This record gives sequence, structure tokens and C-alpha cells, in this order.
Amino acid sequence: MANVTVTTAAVFIPEMWRDAILNYAERRFRLKNQVTDLSSEVSSGAKRGDTIHTPRVTEETAVSKTAGSNVIFVANTDGETDLVVNQHFYSAKLIEDVVRVQESAALFNGYARSMGYAMAKKIENFIALLVQSSTANDTALSTDNTMTAALLRSGIKKLYDLGVDTTMPGRGVQLYGGPATYLSILGLDQFVSWEKIGPAEASGNKTGIVGEVYGIPTSQSTDWDEDGGTGDEVASIFTKESVWYAEQILRVQSDYSIDALGTKVVADALFGGVLQQTAAATASQIVNFTNP
Repeated sequence: MANVTVTTAAVFIPEMWRDAILNYAERRFRLKNQVTDLSSEVSSGAKRGDTIHTPRVTEETAVSKTAGSNVIFVANTDGETDLVVNQHFYSAKLIEDVVRVQESAALFNGYARSMGYAMAKKIENFIALLVQSSTANDTALSTDNTMTAALLRSGIKKLYDLGVDTTMPGRGVQLYGGPATYLSILGLDQFVSWEKIGPAEASGNKTGIVGEVYGIPTSQSTDWDEDGGTGDEVASIFTKESVWYAEQILRVQSDYSIDALGTKVVADALFGGVLQQTAAATASQIVNFTNP
């Protein structure tokens, strides 16, 4: 049996690294899984600047059928939204003695986790900024980073006015807030007090987690601001259909460097996203809460 030495480091296993990096990235993804994913429309040979032309499907209305009459077929004139795959980011490392790294579970997992989380963080931030770019339904707070139940109801009503039932299964409505705003929600009796919401297993003051606000799943994210800047988006309510996202599957490549006596590893992702409606459209199905 041949010995494995440092000189065999060129025999790199990109599939093993790709799967590990992708696995760690998937653990970090939240927002990506809560918007409409059109990645199946992106070819394996996609390049920066590719565009996905997607129709905005018009809401249908069921029609009463009269006995003896024919069915009437309607051809809708749907609008179109273009999703441009124009974001290209990477994470790169030069790893000396790669064979030892691949053989060491702790070192291998450490490198893979670092690169996977870096890619996921960039994608999550991109989607968060897309959500925050919507302006039509902005709701201003009275005090920086401080949410009230009345303001939440005001924001939810804007979605109701659009015909969005925030508690209907499948609508995928989410509420995200920056750390300070999320903590202010945690301080509202309506969502954490046992007297208001029930037993300990569902109570925020027992778990430290606000599971739902008026039936909407609620999460904290540092991608929402909290520095007190005027007009900063500190919380958002959005639906799954409000943002469209697409990506080419994470790619991992390597090359052995004689100069560095190590292996250069690069993980990169090509992706893009767009609001289903324009940022100024009331029909965007997004409500952003902003600092005064």
C-alpha cells in the first residue's frame, strides 16, 4: 500500500469539500428558504448577467357553471418580472498540508464551516436588503427600535388590505426584526405573558423566544438595523411570493500551489434576486418598520 504524504496533496477531493461547505451553508440559511426559489430555472452553465423572465400570475376567480352552457376560457395578460443573476461572491483559502486537513475531522469541519457560513451570510444579507428596499408600505415607529402592538396591527392591516391572509397556510408570511426591535417585541405582554398566550411551552417569557406574533412566525436577524438612524428598516413583514431568488449551485474548485506548498480552495456562488413588484408598489406584500 502506498503511503499518503504531503506530496500527494494534489489529489484533492472537491466533492467532499463541496458537500461539506454546502451542508454548513444550508444550516445557516433562513431567509433563502422563506422566499420563492427559482433556482431550477438557472442552468448549470449560467453566467453573470443571465436573466430569468418570470410572469406575475394574475389571481384567478372561480366562475359559476350554468347547466347546458360551455366553459369560457380566459387568457390573462400577466405582467413580467425579470430576475437578473448578477451577484457573484466567493470564499477562498490557502490550506497547507491539505491531506492532513482532510484526515482530521476537526480541522476539516472547521474550514468547511467557515467557508459555508461565509457564503450563506452573504446570500442572507442580499435577500434581507431586497426585502428592506420596498418602500410603499413603510410604517414609522414612534421611538427608535421600539415596537408596539398597535404598530404591528397597523402593518398587518396593510397586508389584509392587499388580500393577504397572514395566517393562511402556504402564504409563508414572516416577521423579522433586528436584535433591539426583536427584544422590544419580547417585552410586549400580548406575546409573552402566560395570561395572554397560554402555558409555559408556548410562552416567550419561559423560552426567551417569540414564536409567533398575531400568528406570524417571528425571527431575529442582525441583517436588520438597530443603530438608530432615521429611516432605517428595523423590522419587516413579508410573504414568500414577495421576493424571488435564484442561484447556481455552490461550486468548489481547487489548485495545488507549488509556491505555497498548499492547496488553494475556492467556493463561489452565482445568484440573484428581485422583488416581485417594484419597490414603490403597494402590492409588494412587504411592510417595513422604520425608525423615526
